[in-house]
Amino acid sequence: MQKYDVVVVGAGPAGCSAAVTCASLGMEVLLLYRKKKEARKPCGGVLPWITTEIIEDIFDEALPSRVMNNPQELGLYYVPPSGRNESGRVRNYRIHYIVREKFDAWLIDITASAGVEVLTETRAIALEGNSPITVHAKRHSGEEMSFQAEYLVGADGVSSMVRRSLSLESAADFLIVGQQLWSNRRHSDLEDNFYGFFRGDISIAYSYAIPKGDDILIGTGVRPRQTPHAFDALDRFKEWLVDDFNFDDSTMLKKETWAIPFGYFIPGTGNTLLVGDAAGLCNPLSGEGIRLGIESGEAAGSAISKAKEGNDLLQYYIREVDGIARMVLDLHKFVVTSTDESRQEFVRQELTRGII
Repeated sequence: MQKYDVVVVGAGPAGCSAAVTCASLGMEVLLLYRKKKEARKPCGGVLPWITTEIIEDIFDEALPSRVMNNPQELGLYYVPPSGRNESGRVRNYRIHYIVREKFDAWLIDITASAGVEVLTETRAIALEGNSPITVHAKRHSGEEMSFQAEYLVGADGVSSMVRRSLSLESAADFLIVGQQLWSNRRHSDLEDNFYGFFRGDISIAYSYAIPKGDDILIGTGVRPRQTPHAFDALDRFKEWLVDDFNFDDSTMLKKETWAIPFGYFIPGTGNTLLVGDAAGLCNPLSGEGIRLGIESGEAAGSAISKAKEGNDLLQYYIREVDGIARMVLDLHKFVVTSTDESRQEFVRQELTRGII
């Protein structure tokens, strides 16, 4: 059985960040990823502008043009329940726009170059023990393998096997995101912005429209078993886009659904830490989780390093991510208690204040 200081399960932004941080601190690290390196990942693909600085700080490389989408940069545009007449672009705010599978593959390459052993198409299937921790895994070929580590990082997404194995599932809530790609964006009034729409009869949280070349990506997040369901909610949203932004709904190119965390923070237990979506660190107001994943991954690596020096692993990690965890919980409270009147006021304040 191969032994490591740390095994990281999941090779998205959170997992790669944790693995690189641990490797940079002198640890032997194994990264397991159940998919191929450039596997398709349902995602809006937007990054807050500050994320590039965080990426350069942790991965020591600048965001390359080959992972960028078209357009590469977006503004932020909010639309309140009353519609387009009281909507507008948030001042002084820009967003990077990436192709998620290319972005993730780039991070995996950097992680491997940092000295991390990376096994793709390898799924973690069971855990045993706490110190050390045994991770049982299965390759795509059917080969079964086992690894042993002093510490484990669960970065395996909203449906985390690691979190389930720790019996921490009861606090994990989620949104169902329905998304569609439509053609002929140029025929509409939708420009190079990330459009956030807020109206309670469509979504408790948000709906969005994002340009993608000459096409347009639209989506909305709904609670499980909510009425309307995801694609019924998208039909209502589409009607709003047709009425207010001259949306062309003649040709749909693709549709998909997935889940994102909604308003919880589960840090882990024992010698296991949870990061990114597995920990619930996703913005409930926008669905953005890449930056939070990268930051929590770095915090996990730092906490493991400190634990090796005798500090309490879980408490150190919780302190390190306290700011982003509180932000997630505060925004969740705002989302679930909002009325259309408070959504209207939120947009008015954001457009008045802007971002300095």
